[in-house]
Amino acid sequence: MFWSDEDLHGFMAAEFPQLLPMFEGYSLPVQRADLARYCLLKHFGGLYTDIDTICMASLEPLAGEPRVVLCEEPRVQHFPARFRGMRSLWFNGTMASPAGHPFWDRVIELCTLMYPRRDFDVLESTGPLILTAAVEHWPEPKELCLNSSNLFAGVTVNGDDAGDPRWGDYGAGVLSVHCWQGSYYTNQAPSLYQRKLAQLRELRSKLRRDERLTLKVARRQVDQAILTLPLQRSAEPPFVTVLIPARNAEAFLEENLRQLLQLDHPRDRIHVLYGESGSSDQTADIIAGLIARHGRDFASMGSVSLARSAPDIPRDRRWEPRYQRARRAGIAMARNDLIEHALRKPYAGWYLWLDADIIGLPRDLIGSLLAAEAKIVAPDCVIEPGGPSFDLNTWLSVGRPHRVEHYRHLKHGLTQPPLDAWWRRHLHDLRYLDR
Repeated sequence: MFWSDEDLHGFMAAEFPQLLPMFEGYSLPVQRADLARYCLLKHFGGLYTDIDTICMASLEPLAGEPRVVLCEEPRVQHFPARFRGMRSLWFNGTMASPAGHPFWDRVIELCTLMYPRRDFDVLESTGPLILTAAVEHWPEPKELCLNSSNLFAGVTVNGDDAGDPRWGDYGAGVLSVHCWQGSYYTNQAPSLYQRKLAQLRELRSKLRRDERLTLKVARRQVDQAILTLPLQRSAEPPFVTVLIPARNAEAFLEENLRQLLQLDHPRDRIHVLYGESGSSDQTADIIAGLIARHGRDFASMGSVSLARSAPDIPRDRRWEPRYQRARRAGIAMARNDLIEHALRKPYAGWYLWLDADIIGLPRDLIGSLLAAEAKIVAPDCVIEPGGPSFDLNTWLSVGRPHRVEHYRHLKHGLTQPPLDAWWRRHLHDLRYLDR
């Protein structure tokens, strides 16, 4: 069965009317094709294949297969998935399935979850990264038949033999080859104008002495051995020190403490340490009062006065690019002071950094963060459930911008790209992943 755009629209309207607004709302035809292929396999079963596919052998071996049959993309193309914490990248250009399999409900659910970010990245809104996340999170591995790339996609985007090890129940065979004739992406080299513009911007940056910390220098400043030490586990709930920086925070401190008191982590395993830095309101007095009233509710409560803090900048101008280097440097130094004070205490194995104005803490906050079993965990903080991430300083760089872009966004010694820069992924861009 050959499906035209019109055929797919009619199919979605007839069989998946609840998804039709989403189907029509995609800006790219490939996104509609992605969503429709998952729905076709859910409804009809059988084998879906892209038009740029060459059949190499009889498909008879797949007849009657009760599992979803998938293959990897060539391993040289796994970087987008591995960079996001997944083990491999699964190919959505050729897939086989029995009709009605619940796996496709999960894939469609992830497409729906990422629909608000539909104009950002095809791979993450409907494409292979969505499929891969569904595979990695699927609770019944025996319902999936996973195979090496040679089954359907043994040739790379450059036309080379992938040469991947063969594995899987159908891994010995080659049923088809994909030609990677994508219509929604381009790989254009920078033009002469762009290269010259990059050189001029780089020269301007050097003349302005826009010194900045590079990744190479940062790595030299971190003890790599500490990063590779295994996590220490104990049957007892761990001691946790809650670090609360506070500057002109009088409006938030009472509510902040009330929420700490309702956490379900044992209070005799929680230490609270405030870091006050140059407040012009009653922050210091309120902290002293909280400690006097609630000091016995926790293992300990204390406060330190931080020697360094961010410069005073009018609140309505604090986001202007010219202030960011000094402002962020001041915040970082104050945070480092608070952490250094905390590390002098011998009692905590874990530290929870909590800004004073954060509210709506779930009771199991500490347990949820510890359950990630990672050394640094950043939760997705939002104003409304399911809404955009509030903390836009937590983001993943999934690519390297060309020099002309890099130097355009280097302002006053600090890289300040726009929020929708193509290489930037905020936490709300990554919600198809568990972590």
